[in-house]
Amino acid sequence: MARTPSRAPFLMPPHDNQRDLRRFSDVIEEIGESSDPKLRLEELVDAFGERGFGAMILILSMLALLPWPPGGKAVFAVPIILMSLELAFQRDSIWLPRWALNASISRPAYRAGVSKIMKVVRYVENLTRPRIPFLTGEAADVVTGLICVLLAMVMALPIPFGDALPGIALVFFALGMMQRDGVAILLGAMFTGACGLYLFLIWRTVMEVAHHAANWLARIIH
Repeated sequence: MARTPSRAPFLMPPHDNQRDLRRFSDVIEEIGESSDPKLRLEELVDAFGERGFGAMILILSMLALLPWPPGGKAVFAVPIILMSLELAFQRDSIWLPRWALNASISRPAYRAGVSKIMKVVRYVENLTRPRIPFLTGEAADVVTGLICVLLAMVMALPIPFGDALPGIALVFFALGMMQRDGVAILLGAMFTGACGLYLFLIWRTVMEVAHHAANWLARIIH
């Protein structure tokens, strides 16, 4: 069965027989207005309804780009990995285990983070629109989902500045899925390539350092 809701430009699903026309940016702002000091992942899933895949990956990727304590990126990477796998396997709606849904962050921290990115979100939101449909179809979702799994794994690794490129790529892929925008998908692919190049350079640097260190130790021993 086609997953039509996940590929329509972002509008909230019907509620009380009325179509809620709030944009993505309006929804993420309203989530921060609750008086509950903790924002659980389950609340985000409920807020975005059937259009959850693109919207959830987008908001978690944007939050992951903010500075967090060591290990904090994994809080965002794990649900992104799970949702990306579900996207790749063509699920119609998001499923996450209870422990993931219970994961939470401080709502004041969420509001502070959202306030920093809201201008960019609204600007990009106004630029995106349905185009290049073959990049946002059912078959394309399989490839996009698998790429997002790899990006989220890289984002969680303790690599210097290694979270920025995969995080940006995830943002573009999520925008493409949410708005049916093939141009955003292409931008995501471009940043994925840049991420791969960066990882290759890091690997080469580590190997060079290890090689020189081994030679230095060999000279000392002999």
